[in-house]
Amino acid sequence: MSKDLDRVRDQWETLAKSDPFWAVLTETEYHDGQARKDFFDSGRTDVRRLLEVLDRHGKSYGDVAVDFGCGVGRLTYALAEQCKHVTGVDVSRSMIEQAQAGNPFPDRVAFVHNEAATLPFDDDSVDLVISVITLQHIRPALSLRYLLEMARITKPGGHLVFQLPSHVPATRPMPPSLSKAQLHVLEAPTSLEVGESGYVRVGVKNISHGEWLPGQLLNAGNHWRLHGAMFVQDDGREPVRCPLRPGESTEVLIRIMAPSEPGSYELEVDLVQETVAWWAERDSATARVPVEVRAKAPVTAAPVDEAPAAPVVAKTTGDELEMNGVRKDLVYALFEQIGCTVLEATPDERAGGHWLSYVYAIEVGEYRIDINHGI
Repeated sequence: MSKDLDRVRDQWETLAKSDPFWAVLTETEYHDGQARKDFFDSGRTDVRRLLEVLDRHGKSYGDVAVDFGCGVGRLTYALAEQCKHVTGVDVSRSMIEQAQAGNPFPDRVAFVHNEAATLPFDDDSVDLVISVITLQHIRPALSLRYLLEMARITKPGGHLVFQLPSHVPATRPMPPSLSKAQLHVLEAPTSLEVGESGYVRVGVKNISHGEWLPGQLLNAGNHWRLHGAMFVQDDGREPVRCPLRPGESTEVLIRIMAPSEPGSYELEVDLVQETVAWWAERDSATARVPVEVRAKAPVTAAPVDEAPAAPVVAKTTGDELEMNGVRKDLVYALFEQIGCTVLEATPDERAGGHWLSYVYAIEVGEYRIDINHGI
């Protein structure tokens, strides 16, 4: 359990120090702290949608709320417009420090850094717990423990509203006749340091004679070629938004990482149906752009007036955040076992196009368990 917590903490701490807004929403417009107002406005939209679930069932929000996995406070601040007292909890100290620094409600909103597998609240002490795009990055054994903790701290009659993926549904191989795409690199870095991350924005057009359906595990991914030969086979992956009819186009933003050796590379982009085939193997054209990979420069203090890096290049390095799910039937069974009521589970797209994901609304009951000693 501690290794899972350490992994989550280290990954979010790295992201918090490099690009916290993008880490929360992974949308290119939020890179490097851009569109700050839109970022926090999106929190209001998300909180409104979460609370509408309770509205449909005629349930009260209560006065005391917790935002689990609060990051820099995107949902926490918005929740404070609906509840009298809100506490944001996060495993990243840097995220918490940034949330505290920008807190517009210091008399009603608090932030807590928490590195434990338990939550730092008394039994039956809050009315509402929310969590969005957090549990999906935590391994199931730990996320189940946190769900039990959320129920423990919530008063009987209070509510949990959280988003959690269930699973990636089984898929069938797409026939070669559908595996035809026109790819165009719209934006990419021309130069990166060894090991530096960046982004490539790719236009994808369906030039086959059939529709690409959802749930096909269709991704855009990249390779690195050096002197024409494959140097890195697998690098970044991002889902292609489907359905996509013949002649229709979409865009994909792929996070890439420069190879470990300097050189003049070609960045190649292709589509892949996971576990089936790269489409280049089916005679679909790839797209390539040159990228110069430089040796790492010595670390020096940057001048105060130094211009920011181009938006397409990120400073983030390190492991990707993993995606995890807990099957819907297990979530139902867990809460029913401890005397809670599942009000609804609404399909949700926050986990990406490949995952079946849900927003759950749970009403907490009287029954309690001691999670430290088993059910």
